[in-house]
Amino acid sequence: MKFRLFQKIAFGVSLLASASLADIFDMNGLYRLQYGPNLNMILSGNTPIVWGQWMNQGTATASFNWIEPLRDLPYGNFLDPDAAFLRFSMDMEVSPFYGGFRLGIGGRPFKMNPQVEARFIYEHYTYFNSNVEMTLSSNLKNGSIADSWNADWISDRVYTSDAAVDLMQNFAFFFDLEYAMGSDGLLGLGVHFTLVDISTQFEGKSFDYRRNIPVFSRDFIIDLVAYAYIPFSEHWALACHLNQYNTGSSRSSDGSYLKEPLSYTIGLLGPSLRWGDTSPNKLTLMGGFWMREKERFYSGKVSQQFLVHLQYQRNFGFGIRPVPKE
Repeated sequence: MKFRLFQKIAFGVSLLASASLADIFDMNGLYRLQYGPNLNMILSGNTPIVWGQWMNQGTATASFNWIEPLRDLPYGNFLDPDAAFLRFSMDMEVSPFYGGFRLGIGGRPFKMNPQVEARFIYEHYTYFNSNVEMTLSSNLKNGSIADSWNADWISDRVYTSDAAVDLMQNFAFFFDLEYAMGSDGLLGLGVHFTLVDISTQFEGKSFDYRRNIPVFSRDFIIDLVAYAYIPFSEHWALACHLNQYNTGSSRSSDGSYLKEPLSYTIGLLGPSLRWGDTSPNKLTLMGGFWMREKERFYSGKVSQQFLVHLQYQRNFGFGIRPVPKE
C-alpha cells in the first residue's frame, strides 16, 4: 500500500511538472506563419481540477512547415487572410507516455476568405512502456468500460509489467474551414478522420494518450472541432475550443460487441497573451469541462470533469528578407 501511494504521488508530480508541456489547441498550426520555411515549438498540457478520471496530457512539439504560395512568391511575408498555398509539415512530439513524429501534406487551393484546407498526415508513435490493456465492451466477463477508462486505473499500470512498449501508426485526413478576421483573429470548424493501427499484445485493447480515449488495434477516430481566437487589444485575445472525439465499433460473429463505440466532448475558454514581431509568442490559459456521451461509461464525480489547460507557442524566423508584394 505504501509503495502504491508513493508511486501515485510521484506519478502525479511528474505529470504536473509536464502539465505545461497536449496540443489540443494549436489554431490549426498556422499562427503567424510566413511563406516559405517556418519553425515553431509548442509546450502544452492540461490537468483536471480533481484527480481520478481525466488522464493528464503533456507534450512538447517541434514543428517545421514549408508554405508554398500558389499565386505570387512573397517569401518571408506573413500569410494573407485569403492565401492559397501548398503546405508540407514535419512534427516531432514527446510526452511522458509516448514519442514520435508526424509528416503532412495539404493545402488551401482557393484564394478566398473563408478558407478551405485539406491535409493528409501520417503519424508514428512509440509507447514508453505505457500502453495498457483497456476494457472496450461492458459485460459480465470483462466488467464495465468505466472501470478502466479513468486516470486511477491507468496510472496504477503505466511503467509497470502490466504495460507494454508498443508502436502506433495513424493515417489522418483533415478538412478545415477557417475565417480570418482583423489582427490574427479567426473562426474555425474542422472534421478530422483518423485510421488507427497499433501493434500490441493486448488483443487490440489499447489507449490513445494523445486523444485520451481507448482504441482497438484497428480502429478509426472522427474528431469534430470548432475554435475561435478573438483579439480585443494589441496583446490580448479570447481563445475558445470545442472538440468531440468518436471511435468506431467492432462485433464478433455472434453479434456481441468486441468494442463499443466511445466518445467524449471537451470545451475550453480563456485568455491568450501574444507578443513579439520577428519571433511571435503566444501564451494561452483556458479552463473548461469535458463529458462522455454515455453515462454508463463514466463512474466519477462532476468535479472531476473540470480542466485547466496551459499552452505556450513560439515561432522562429529564418531571417528571410520579405519579398515585396506586387
